[in-house]
Amino acid sequence: MTDQLDLRDLLYFQTIATLGHVGKAADQLHRTQPALTGCIRRIERTLGTAVFEKDGRNIRLTPTGELLLVRAKNILSNAQDIIREIRDYDKGLSGHIRLGVVPTAAHHLLLPMTRILTKDFPDVQLKTVIGQTDLLYDLLNKRELDLVIGLSTKLEEEFEAVPFYQDTMVVVANSEHQIFNEAISLKKLLDYKWVLSPTSVVSRQWLDRAFELQGLTKPDVQIETNLLLMIPSMIMQTELLSFISRRNLETDNAQSASKQLKEVPVEEFRMKRHYNVINVKKGYLPPVAKRLREILIKEGRNIFESGKTN
Repeated sequence: MTDQLDLRDLLYFQTIATLGHVGKAADQLHRTQPALTGCIRRIERTLGTAVFEKDGRNIRLTPTGELLLVRAKNILSNAQDIIREIRDYDKGLSGHIRLGVVPTAAHHLLLPMTRILTKDFPDVQLKTVIGQTDLLYDLLNKRELDLVIGLSTKLEEEFEAVPFYQDTMVVVANSEHQIFNEAISLKKLLDYKWVLSPTSVVSRQWLDRAFELQGLTKPDVQIETNLLLMIPSMIMQTELLSFISRRNLETDNAQSASKQLKEVPVEEFRMKRHYNVINVKKGYLPPVAKRLREILIKEGRNIFESGKTN
């Protein structure tokens, strides 16, 4: 019995385990089924125990196989990190940064970050993924992103987060909305329909909870959308209320519209939140990504402010 595991066998094992079928794994990996069966046998000989068991026409992991899958994912991620680290060492401040950004931050961050990269890192390529927190954390965990600009939420243990900018969410309507001609109260907010982000988004959960804490029902949501950057335009062109970043009230897009965005002054429904720079604690971070992380932490507020359209 050998005491070594082959990286290629671990890669094949991970694919088989994910798909739960040797034939499907063979098609995806462009290998023969006998080759993958041999991979499983080698692993089981090395470990001295079975890692798969029959499950009808498919196969499933044994408890030992479940443990091996966790370890295999870490080993394969580390192997990829080693390749990137050696290549980056050879290149110096070149290469690429894979950055995940939540929509509101993207709206205000991408322009100033583009200025920084083109000026200070002319040989660096930036790949951005804009999405909700759960998607970005999943990609970060899979090492498909280097950094994430996300909001304060419960993080997985292997993540490290440093806050660099504070934002405030507020209730908003267009400036000609009927609500501004009335005595504004918490209950009055329920007289109107809303456009809000999905219930999976932290700010939506906070707002729903805030209404409940005031002994009120949740808002009547007519439009629910994950296209958060579209919400300000929807507010300006309808009689809907919404709950968005106060920074949206500062943009020129709002100022040039016939109806501007305006905050509905209700102190109880102002949510303070922090943007964080997030990375995997023990994962490899390319030199250029480390430098960008340092810049965001040190000069985050200035970078956000420079994102305003002048």
